[in-house]
Amino acid sequence: MSETQRRLERAADRCGTFETIDGDLVLYDRENTEAWIQASYAIDFEDVHAYGPSE
Repeated sequence: MSETQRRLERAADRCGTFETIDGDLVLYDRENTEAWIQASYAIDFEDVHAYGPSE
């Protein structure tokens, strides 16, 4: 197994998730209590189209 794969696996082990009563998703770092993200909806990136800067 490559070092990159090992680092990714360790990073994945550090992440936790839970759903709030209101249905929001919280993604957090188990080792850093100040590192978290809360979202009320998700975006399917396959549906997102990137366009260049507006002219």
